[in-house]
Order: sequence, then structure tokens, then C-alpha cells
Amino acid sequence: MRRSLLHKLLALLAALALVVAACGNDDDDAPAPDAAPAPADEPAEEPMDDDDDHEHEDDDDHAHEDDDDHEHDEEPMDDEPMDDEEPMDDAEPMDDEEMATSRTWGAYTYEIDFEPSTRGVSDDTVRLGAMTQDALYGGFTDGINARLGRANRDGELPGGRQVELVQYVDDGSDPQANFEGARSMVENDEVFGIMVTSAVSLPQTTDYLAENQVPFTGWGFMPGFCAPNDWGFGFNGCLSGYAFGVEGADPLVSVQNIWYDFFGTEDIVVGIFNSDDDAGRAGHALYETLWAGKLAFNDFVPTASAGGITDPTRFVNTVLEHEPDLVILSTDFAGAITLKATIAASGYEGPVADYLTYVPGLPGSSPDLGQALEGGYAVTQVPPVEDASQPAIQQLLADYEAVGAFPGFGSLVGYWSADLMIQMIAAAGEDLNTASFYQAVNIDGFATTQQSGGLGSVKWPADHVIAPDCTGMVQVVDAEYAVAYEFVCYGDPDR
Repeated sequence: MRRSLLHKLLALLAALALVVAACGNDDDDAPAPDAAPAPADEPAEEPMDDDDDHEHEDDDDHAHEDDDDHEHDEEPMDDEPMDDEEPMDDAEPMDDEEMATSRTWGAYTYEIDFEPSTRGVSDDTVRLGAMTQDALYGGFTDGINARLGRANRDGELPGGRQVELVQYVDDGSDPQANFEGARSMVENDEVFGIMVTSAVSLPQTTDYLAENQVPFTGWGFMPGFCAPNDWGFGFNGCLSGYAFGVEGADPLVSVQNIWYDFFGTEDIVVGIFNSDDDAGRAGHALYETLWAGKLAFNDFVPTASAGGITDPTRFVNTVLEHEPDLVILSTDFAGAITLKATIAASGYEGPVADYLTYVPGLPGSSPDLGQALEGGYAVTQVPPVEDASQPAIQQLLADYEAVGAFPGFGSLVGYWSADLMIQMIAAAGEDLNTASFYQAVNIDGFATTQQSGGLGSVKWPADHVIAPDCTGMVQVVDAEYAVAYEFVCYGDPDR
């Protein structure tokens, strides 16, 4: 555990609170998603060659996502097929004999209307970059190196290519530094793709990446991981689409369903404290929608940046007055620590949970924090590494051991970001360029493969709009995290 971890954690999760509420970033000036990125000046003149995958779309324009749906050996449909050499110019449904060069999912159309680029790709290597807020996601590159190391050892990329992390940028929580870092990696380091998680990766950065055909992966809580941006890929999909107003997005039902499962009934009463900032206000509205008539209270508490909770008494009294079955802390990290400790000390016997305090190794390394967290619950959107019986966690721990790293929270975000990038690049095949990548993922349709106990499978292009909606829960017991509820996905598997 790094010496500065407590400082980082106290700054952390203002960014993470936005994820809990599925409401985006914690920057007051963060704009909503802009219009779709402008295409390159010269459109591709021909459809992709030598691609044997053919598909048709359902009548409602929602194409099948499973691998088996990409090939059709049956006889052509009754309608006379179009000339095989004629590319598709729009998103109309396609005959079986026809090569797909565009695809529509819901309100969004995906098509190759740009000149392919082999930037960052050689016969031997694929060059990648990484960027994060080191103050919030320390160890980000440890996880990336753990996953890229296995890809290279096992020869996961077609053609025997090795993947190389050529640049890492700490944006220092500065939106302009985030943008300049991305531009430098593209224009100076000539990377093919970037793994990035930062609460200041605003549309100026993610639109730039899309305009330059740079695929980027990360924790999908920012606007760039949602449509209309079609080059951002969240390892948990478009997490905040409902809050951002993305057409077709749904609220995250895992926020409530994991508690229905935990209690074994939907007949529960919930009390919620939200951070008094933009993220918390969006979360407040989401909880009003999801919990409907089950709320005992849905109140606000001051954030650390606004002076914090100087006297928790009135919040504790609210809990004791209403006696809900469950208290959820949708606050910043400091607020969660303060309220968890004081509510527990008040004699309240129900579970007190937050979305921010699952940081592997933390309770045992800091006695004061461990005592404050003791008995409390944390909901997590990455599979808990404490469940070492799961094949995916065994593989993850072996990957970390191979590079001499420890799976802390920031590094887990990096690990799963790298895992998604590797799988998508592999799907593009040996003839890798930006067009073959886009074809394989956004047009042919793509779903990640995960071992048991890993992340839920993300599917493209659907998850530019929605999410697999997966979550798990841990409890601090004797200064260690214990799995309180296994990692489970509530989203539609057929999306």
C-alpha cells in the first residue's frame, strides 16, 4: 500500500460516486455528450475485403450479438440479393449474400466512412498508451502490464504480434492535461489505442480520439464511453447513459436488485444519503426512479470539498427516526467513512453500504480506516479478488504475480481495461488497421469472453448505449474484505 494512499482515497471517489449513481463525472463543468464525431474528409470507397462474416438485422434493427449469428449457411432470402460488389451505403436491413458495411443498433448507425489507418501497427507490434488520474487510480499501469504480459506470453494477438505499452500519462486531474496527453500519444507516440480512466476525460478528449480513429477502453462512467461516440469502449459498457440522456439507455437495475437478492424480498425500506454536488443530485433523481415508494429518506450531505460532515448527529438521527431496512451512502469517500462509523456506533442494526470503499488491502493496512469500515458493506463493479475460488480471479492473481504487482483498486481498473483492448484487437485479425477493428467490433458485432467469476461480457455495438449491469458486494470482517454477495449481472444477456 503506497504511503500516499490515504490522501489519494480522500480525494478519490468523488469521481466514483458518479458511477454509483450512473450519472457521469464529478466535474461541475463537464458537458453532456456532443454530437457524433465528424468523419474523416475522404470516405472509404470500397467495402472491407476478405471478410467472411455476413449478417442480417432483425426487423427492429437490433442485430444478434452471439458469435453464431455472424455466419449464415442457409439459402438466400426470398428477395433477390444485391450485387456482391455494391457496398452498403446506409443502415437498411441486409440480405444474407451481402457484406455488411454498416449496422444500426437502436437510434445509432455504425459505418466505415473513413480511410483506414495502421498507426501504431507493425508486423511485430501493436503500440498502446495509457492515461489516468494517478491521484485517484494509483497502480493503473500495474494492472495493464499484468494483462498485457499474459497476452504477449500466450501469443494472443494474430500474426504473432506483441503488444507494447509505449506511454503513460498522469493527467493530474486537469482536463487540458488530459487532452494534451491524448493528443501527444496519438501524434507523437503514434499509438493504435489508449486505455484511459479519468473523471476529466471530457468530450474535448474523447471526441478528438474518435475523430482520429483511436479506440479507447476504460471504466465506462464518462460521456465518451457512450453513443454517439463509437470509439469508446467501457469494460462495463455505457455505464451512465441513462443519466446522460443517451437514447435507448436504461437505469442500472443492479442498484436495487442486488439488495432484493440480499434480503430475499423486494419488501424493503431504504434510506439514502447523497453527496451534495452534481453527481449526488443526479444520483438522487435516479434513486427516486428506481426505489419509487420504498424510500424512507433520500437526503443530501456536504462533500469534503465543501467542508465535509462536521457534525454527523443529524444524519444519524434521521436513520434512527425512520429505521429503514438498509442505509445507502452515495457520498464521497470521506462522507462514507464518517457516516459508516457513526451510524454503526448509534446502535442501528441494518446494513450500511456505499459504492466507494472497496480498496483491496485497505482495512488491514490502516487500522483507523479498518475500524471505521468494520461490519460495513461496499458494492463493487469489478469482481472481488477475495473470491479466489473463481477461475477468472485465479488467472488475474497469476497475471499480477508474473509482473510482481498487487491488485489494488486502480490497478484492477487498468487490468480490465487492458483485457477488453486485447480481446478487441484479437477479433480484428492479422490484417489489423482501424477499419478492420471497427468492422469486427461495431459492425460484425463482438462480445468479450470471460472466465467464470470475471466481468460480465460486454457486447458491441449495444453497449455503446447500455451496459451488462453487473455488481457484487463485500463486507469488512476482522479488518479484511469478505465476499458478501457474489458478482452477478442483471442486464439483458440477449441485448
